Amino acid sequence: MKIAALLTCFNRKNKTLACLQSLFNIVPNCHVYLVDDGSTDETSETIKQTYPQVHIIKGNGNLFWSRGMYTAWKEAIKGSYDFYLWLNDDIELYPFFLKELMECMAYGQNQCIVSGLIENFEKTEILYGGSDKNKKLIQPNKTPQEITFMNGNVVLIPAYVVDKIGIIDPIFHHDLGDVDYGLSAIENNIKVYTTTRPIAAGYKNDFCRIRKWNTSLKQRFKKLNSPLGSPISINFYFRKKHFGIINAIVFSIYLYIINLLPDSLVEKIWGETYKDK
Repeated sequence: MKIAALLTCFNRKNKTLACLQSLFNIVPNCHVYLVDDGSTDETSETIKQTYPQVHIIKGNGNLFWSRGMYTAWKEAIKGSYDFYLWLNDDIELYPFFLKELMECMAYGQNQCIVSGLIENFEKTEILYGGSDKNKKLIQPNKTPQEITFMNGNVVLIPAYVVDKIGIIDPIFHHDLGDVDYGLSAIENNIKVYTTTRPIAAGYKNDFCRIRKWNTSLKQRFKKLNSPLGSPISINFYFRKKHFGIINAIVFSIYLYIINLLPDSLVEKIWGETYKDK
């Protein structure tokens, strides 16, 4: 069984190294393809010294998560692997992570996608994995549960799926690439499951991408349309692709409205919804 792990990183050397250590402790022969998207904290140099077997791909500093993962995957598929493992570099894997992923994969007859449940380091809260059709975060259960909206923190994808739907869509810059891939799989009759239990610990990124407070109108739209925001053009593409042109138009107008309105009015109408938590 040949597995290629795919990661992208930028300026969080210690977290990246901890993630790699947790992986190699469990799967010492795993082939790793890591995109370093212009780190200035000596991430690449340290990884070369500590884990010389890692395939490091230099980014241009403008890839971010989705395009970084696309770049890593594009290189990895040259190796004809049986499985591709997405890893966020800010997670630490549990010793049983691969066993759990493979058991859930077998549940789907090796023709599905499995997204691992991720909890906080205190083991008190599920952070990621996936959500159901009502966007409710899925919790641990005795059997794998179907996901509608997939998180890309730890995901196992068999070659079967890649042969059928390809790799991550390079249109996506940072956000939505994982959700899009899961929806594309479902639309091609490929099931997406969660694991039955958490398989890694990670950090919660609970900030709002689509609106910033206490800024000028110009700064607000600049942030919205930046890679770490929620660009209107990419949202339009995503929603048209999966939910139709009307949905895409309506949501684009909605993005404009909530960014045009002043803070006080947005707070009055939507409360804490668009504030960083």
